[in-house]
Amino acid sequence: MRSIPLRWRIIASLIGLALGTTLILALLARHFLALSLQTNVNLEMGSALTSALALAKENYDAKKRQLQDIGQLLSAPPHRDLNALHAAFADAGLDNLTLRVSPLEQIDTDLSQGPAVSKVENDQLQLVLALPDSQRALTALLSLEALINVKNAVHTYKHIEMAEGDLRTAFLLAFLVAAAGVVLLASVIGVRIGFGITRPLNALLKGTREMGRDNLQYRIPKGRNDEIGLLIESFNQMAQDLVENRRKRLEAEQIAAWREIARRLAHEIKNPLTPIQLAVQQMRDKYSGNDPAYQQFVTNCTEIVTEEVENLRSLVQEFANFARMPSLSLSPSDLNECVHNVVRLYPDARIHLDLEENPPALELDTEQMRRVLINLIENSLDASGKNGQIEIRTRTSDDTATLSVIDSGPGVPLKDRVRIFQPYVSTKESGMGLGLAVVHNIIEDHGGHISVKDAPMGGAQFDLQLPIPDRAIAQPEEQR
Repeated sequence: MRSIPLRWRIIASLIGLALGTTLILALLARHFLALSLQTNVNLEMGSALTSALALAKENYDAKKRQLQDIGQLLSAPPHRDLNALHAAFADAGLDNLTLRVSPLEQIDTDLSQGPAVSKVENDQLQLVLALPDSQRALTALLSLEALINVKNAVHTYKHIEMAEGDLRTAFLLAFLVAAAGVVLLASVIGVRIGFGITRPLNALLKGTREMGRDNLQYRIPKGRNDEIGLLIESFNQMAQDLVENRRKRLEAEQIAAWREIARRLAHEIKNPLTPIQLAVQQMRDKYSGNDPAYQQFVTNCTEIVTEEVENLRSLVQEFANFARMPSLSLSPSDLNECVHNVVRLYPDARIHLDLEENPPALELDTEQMRRVLINLIENSLDASGKNGQIEIRTRTSDDTATLSVIDSGPGVPLKDRVRIFQPYVSTKESGMGLGLAVVHNIIEDHGGHISVKDAPMGGAQFDLQLPIPDRAIAQPEEQR
């Protein structure tokens, strides 16, 4: 049974998380809404509000009656009791109770509707009572704030009571809309996150399959700076390491094969050289004829054979040296000192030294490095000729020391630079192509790297990069 793809599981998880959170919030909101409705909509509160409204209306009617009573007192004979009138005014509790004795035309009230009228202004009820003599009027202000508040509360209560079902329906619709929005947003975010994770994972899967097909040149575009980007970068670095390891393994196999060939050639060629040389010398020494021309001919032939035998001995020695590359004997060494020791062997050569002062000590096999420098200088002298110039330069960086040998010769053709360090590859007419192969092996054994490029002087520049030991580790080891 095939499992659900990761991207869809991520999307479903985000949607489920969003819906679960929304549902919990909706249940809490529904609970609080029910509590609110239960608190505001109940029979006891409705009865209380109705009773409060009735009491407010009764109070309003009582105030009107008190105003009429005061009017009757004012209409009494002139010998009325003023103290009783003041007491009635105080008991009425009306605001701004005023007796107008001016003509009724100056009162801003229409009395055509009867002797007592009222109007509402600014939450206050103005009562105007025309006295029986029609020349005076009694006005009073009655605050309606309490009555209006009670009426509004009753109206709000009845509205909530009637709209309870609508509120629940509106809440359900709002929840559905919010849930749909959350699902849509979670889907969009889930798609982006899902594809953002699975796309590079699919690229990594394709990369591993390409590696399985032996396509070590396959690389995954990075394009990210997060952990997945680091994973892609590590994959590409692993592929590069595989390529480099394969190259080194193939080179090691080739070197091993060439060493075996060189060992056999050295053995097969070396054995007959001495008998050949001795036989020719005996032919020359045992000739007892009187023909000087023939004697000279024999002597010349003997010299030629002897010279070629010596050349073959040199060739055999090269084969032997290449076949038995000794193991390194590393020790802290000064690279500049190695250069000086070799340059002393060429007093007549035009060699310019550009050495960095106080270089760090390197772990070197001085004998093998001497062999490297001799090979490079010999090649530079052969390429530059008698009037050629050679420059030897040393430079150091944080973790690498670079030794450069530069000549003014014709240089190395671009097509030959890839294979110039392979055995039996040479750009010279007289050469077996073992010198640079030996140099390459020695530098590789030191953990370094050698390369060739065009020199500023027009010739070739060989750069030898050697690792600098970790000083933080080397110092405690020396103290111990």
